[in-house]
This record gives sequence, structure tokens and C-alpha cells, in this order.
Amino acid sequence: MDQLQELLQAPNVDVPKLSASTGISVERLSALASGAEPSLGELRKLSAALRLSINDFAPPNKTERDVNLLFRRAPVTGDEVPSTAILGMSKKMASSLDLLKKESSRAPQWFSEFKHHDNSVASAEENAFIFRSIFCGGDQLSPLLSLPRIAAEHMGAMVFVIRNSDLDGASAYFDGLPFIFVSARFRGRMLFTLAHEIGHLVAHHDPAQSFAIIDELIDVEGANPSQPDAERYADAFASALLMPSPSIGIALKKIRDIAKVSSDEVGDLELNYLARIYGVSFWAAAKRCEDLGIIPRGGAVSLNDYVKKKYGSAEKRAEEAGLPPRPEIDFPSVPRPLLKSAVEKVRAGELSIGRAAEIIGLSIADLITANAPTSH
Repeated sequence: MDQLQELLQAPNVDVPKLSASTGISVERLSALASGAEPSLGELRKLSAALRLSINDFAPPNKTERDVNLLFRRAPVTGDEVPSTAILGMSKKMASSLDLLKKESSRAPQWFSEFKHHDNSVASAEENAFIFRSIFCGGDQLSPLLSLPRIAAEHMGAMVFVIRNSDLDGASAYFDGLPFIFVSARFRGRMLFTLAHEIGHLVAHHDPAQSFAIIDELIDVEGANPSQPDAERYADAFASALLMPSPSIGIALKKIRDIAKVSSDEVGDLELNYLARIYGVSFWAAAKRCEDLGIIPRGGAVSLNDYVKKKYGSAEKRAEEAGLPPRPEIDFPSVPRPLLKSAVEKVRAGELSIGRAAEIIGLSIADLITANAPTSH
């Protein structure tokens, strides 16, 4: 049980808190951390508290060890990421590779189309334009609410939604296969995180060399002068991808015409409209407008603070003003190629349905539904 020992010995594990949530005494947890054999009941309690599956405590295979090491060496924006988060992502990547049995480690065909290792805002804007040219049929104006599907189906990225409050997202290449992890949060923040991680994939990762980046905080309100260049680039890419500058101008004009706004200044209601049109947070919309010179420098912080102080939040402000509801943004629970491969292996008798459900993180009932024969 080396995996369990490592988790319990991690410096960021609060043993008294873990004891309180599991009902396992501090003394017993210390014994388990020292190598004592856990019972099945203890494993179940620990897996629930740590948001892992019991299978995660099994000794890692070679692929899992390699991926785990990849994440431990990854640059991290923010504080140290807990071992449980790294373990969870490593398991998902290793399971994906095993299920897909990818034979080639070649870079995706689209990779060579982008500019690499240039962290300028101009490069971010250009790569966002290239992305829309390749994956959106050249559409340089429309909101990208379908970005989760585009990333999975057209980029070929393994996109996972993880339930971990210790990070916003992560991205990696392993054996040439792109992976993206997005933490389950407010949908607007998740969409921006996804676009941010795509920015890393197209500009900072090298598919020929397995590499990972972990982002603890993305789309965070307020100025961050110490932000690394690569992170500033990824934010700029996400903003340009989700809110193209020509589109922002068109949308603002329509909003102001409908609302019959006569003032030259752009206010919080227009920004709230933009946030809902493009599926992003109020902060992301305000910061994009500031970067484009639509609102003055420092305007994003000022307007964001004003809305929070007067209304509690931008969302409450939008609801009180009767703005249209936010659009739905669907993040699939499991990457489609993984689900397809798991179903094929279950039908071929190569994998039990219970094990397949555990690997891809679906309930057995959902996997049975996916495994049901189609009528056509």
C-alpha cells in the first residue's frame, strides 16, 4: 500500500481533519502512514474523504508512475498542489492511455499550424485567430460555447472535469496525446480555464516531449503583476479566443442600441451582457474590454468592486436587471473516445463492466446505458 502511505505522509494532508471526516483515529492514520495494512472499510472511508476511488490506492503501474512523475515536475502557478490531485490526474491519464492503446506518439496534425514559445499578446491573438480558422470553420465572431466539444472532438484532447478545489486546471502531453483537466466550478470560469489550457497546449507544450503544467488559479479577479509570462499569454489567448475583438465591438453596439444607452462610457450592465453572451465571468469580460481600450486602465477592477459592493455579485446584478439567463455550456463527464473504447472492450469481453465504469469514472448504470445496442 505504498500509494496510501505516500498520500497520508504528504505535507498538505491535515491528519486531524482527515480523522474527523473519516472517523479513523489520528493514531490509526499514523499507523497506516507507517505501513500498517488498512481494512476495506478504512479504504472506503479514506477514498470518500480524499475524493478518490479505492482502486487509486493500488500500487501504480509503470505508466502511472511516469505520469505521476510528470506532474510532480510540472510548473505550478500558485501553492503546492496536494498529492491527491496529482494522483487523480495521473490515474485518469494512465487509464486513458491503457484504454486507447495509442500506438503513435506523433504530435497532432494541427500543432504545426500555431506559433510556439512566443509569449506576447500579439502571438496570443494570432494563435486564437488560427484556432478559430482551423476548428471553427473560420468563424471569427461567434461565441465559443461549444469549446468543450471542439476540444474533444476536433482537437482530439482528453478533456476531464475534476472535482478538486485546490486547482483550476492542468494540461499535458503524454506520448503525443493532449490532456486537459478543468476543475468543476462556475461554468463561466470553467470555460475560461479550458481556453487557458488550450493556450498552453498550442504554444507551450511540446508533444514530442511529455510535459505538464498545473494552474492553481485562473480567471482570478484583480491585478497580478507577478504572473509568469506563460500564464499571462494563456490568459490573453483565452480572452482572444472566447471574445474576439471585432465581435466585442459588434456586440457592444447592439447592446447599447437595445438598451438605448447614450453615454460614451461602458458600464457594468453592458459588461454583464457581454459576460452572458460569451459565457464568461463578469471579470473576464471587463478585463477583455480594458485590454482592448474600451474601458480605461483599471476599469475592470473598479467596476468589479463596485458591482460586488452594491449588489453582492455580478450575477445578482444581472438577475436584478432582468438580463437574459446564462447560456448552457456542456462539459462531457467522460471523453468520448474513452467511453467508446471502454464500451468496445466490455462488448468484446476484454473488460468487466464494473472495472470499465471504475476506470472512466461513470456509474455502472450509465455505462450499461452506453453499452446498450443501438437500433440502427
